[in-house]
Amino acid sequence: VVYIELPAGYKAADIAISSVRLNGTIPAEPWPYAVGDHDKDGIPDLMVKFKRSDAINLLPNGDKVTVRVTGTVGTTTFEGVDTIRVIP
Repeated sequence: VVYIELPAGYKAADIAISSVRLNGTIPAEPWPYAVGDHDKDGIPDLMVKFKRSDAINLLPNGDKVTVRVTGTVGTTTFEGVDTIRVIP
């Protein structure tokens, strides 16, 4: 699961879900998705999911694994990077 929050001037609801990729290769699932405010900061975000088996096959186990999410909103490309813990 990924929550995408965009800077001012862009709307999470306008993100093309079909463009969202994890580490450049794994597409976001077309359903379920939702616009909400997961972190409760007053800025809408888009929740998308990736197929678990695809992520398991792509990501190495480790305490500090860098993940990158990319996509488009209108004609603008966005990228977000985070570090997660991946357990076997």
